[in-house]
Amino acid sequence: MKAKKIGYFLPERKRRKLNLDGFTNFCRAIEITVVPVDLQQCLEDQGHFDLIIHKMTDVITRAQEGDNKAKQMVSNLQGYLHRHPHVIVLDPISAVMKLMDRHQSYQLIQECIGKNSELMAKVAVPTFYEIKSASISPPTAAASLKCARVSYPCVCKPSHAHGSVTSHKMAIIFNEAGLSDVTAPYVAQTFISHNAVLYKIFFIGDQYFTVQRPSLKNFVASDRSTIFFDSHDVSKPNSTSSLNELDEKDLHRAITPESDTLDKLAKLLRKELDMALFGVDIIVENNSGIHYIIDINAFPGYDGVPQFPQALFKYVQQELSREVTTTTTPNSIQALIIPPSGSVPGETITELMNYDLSEKELCNTEEMCHLRALSQHTDAGDCLLNGENDKEFFQRCPAITTSMDS
Repeated sequence: MKAKKIGYFLPERKRRKLNLDGFTNFCRAIEITVVPVDLQQCLEDQGHFDLIIHKMTDVITRAQEGDNKAKQMVSNLQGYLHRHPHVIVLDPISAVMKLMDRHQSYQLIQECIGKNSELMAKVAVPTFYEIKSASISPPTAAASLKCARVSYPCVCKPSHAHGSVTSHKMAIIFNEAGLSDVTAPYVAQTFISHNAVLYKIFFIGDQYFTVQRPSLKNFVASDRSTIFFDSHDVSKPNSTSSLNELDEKDLHRAITPESDTLDKLAKLLRKELDMALFGVDIIVENNSGIHYIIDINAFPGYDGVPQFPQALFKYVQQELSREVTTTTTPNSIQALIIPPSGSVPGETITELMNYDLSEKELCNTEEMCHLRALSQHTDAGDCLLNGENDKEFFQRCPAITTSMDS
């Protein structure tokens, strides 16, 4: 294999945490160069890359909020990948963006599970509903949750899953009155009792690692006050939070996940998500044994994964060794390129236009100009529950149509 070059864009703290130096040493031993990528500068001037590893969620969030520097960084990377479509990228930005919105990510997981009838009986996502605006009153929110079959207690999570200091600030709501304690936009998800045990599934290509962590104790609906917590604190390995302490009646009730179910789920997610570096949070319901996916993250921390640098090196070496042919589908930004048919999914347009890039940035190619023109006539739609759109939701729940529109 001829000499290869890997570029990486990672926050310094994450680079140290993952021991990227160890990964670099493994690569150097077989003549693979590993260098940082400066996304504020033209990537063409930094040499040709065979593979790029990135953690761009914070930058993408800032770009979506209008930060010009962040928009330019995203544009620089997207432009380079567009000009060099066979560069391997871990992971495609279009795939990462789907996990940055909790509501969208839950829908995506449901769609994945729905493609495997065997898994549908064993794996699920707790019922959920997104309250998008602070103008929606608590009674209206309560009616919406009821129609979406979200029951109390429920966990309210910020809609933005990445890139914000509040992404992990959550609340357990025990009753309708508690909805006054949280601020939209948020996703309300039915709480599933799971005996304070969380299983974090970390993916590195086709290999995955299961790490057990502390989690929330069992709760039931009641008149108690809202509990606010940080999911990082509650689920860190050495957590001593009172929220992890089981009541005596719940001791020794935990059910462990089934390895066969995890294997099948892992294969399905790898295939459907088009990602190599991601993590899934799974809990197992106390009585039914159903495996519930409660969160999914792009490029997680991999805490507890043994020899992460070696595992990453093994996967990267495998990817770089694959023979690239003219029939190989580029795994960079194909989701942002006009399909041959000329039709563009509304979701793709929504993702691209969320950057709010300038006309000059978007229209540097004929294809991008065409995409921008199409976006003016495409209705992406907004799914509310299990792929349901607004019209279907209001048909099912006509009682709240007026209040939702107000």
